[in-house]
Amino acid sequence: MIEVSQAIRTFLKTLHPRIYQQIAPETATYPYLVYDFQLYPTGEGEELCTLVIDGWDKTLTGDTSIIENLMTSIKALDKKTISTDNFSVTFYLENMIALVDDDKTLRRRNYNYTGNLIRNN
Repeated sequence: MIEVSQAIRTFLKTLHPRIYQQIAPETATYPYLVYDFQLYPTGEGEELCTLVIDGWDKTLTGDTSIIENLMTSIKALDKKTISTDNFSVTFYLENMIALVDDDKTLRRRNYNYTGNLIRNN
């Protein structure tokens, strides 16, 4: 699972430099991304991989253009195959959700991907 996490993080960092797994530090500079993934064995020699990416921005004006542009860059993951010598996984965008936060200065977006992970061993 560590190798999968590293490969996902490496690819996501090509899209945006501030990417964190599961939790962003309190000192994170906006905008940033937080991702999490899960692996589910299918019993067929493959694993289902789910990937959730949350985009965060803070604005005093209510402008959503920064978060929208950031999340548009994340769409590059749709139908993208990430491969190493040990596995390959192709991700498919399932949905895009605008989330409303209690903090009215925060703008949030949530993109969910699924993929089939195939191990090469």
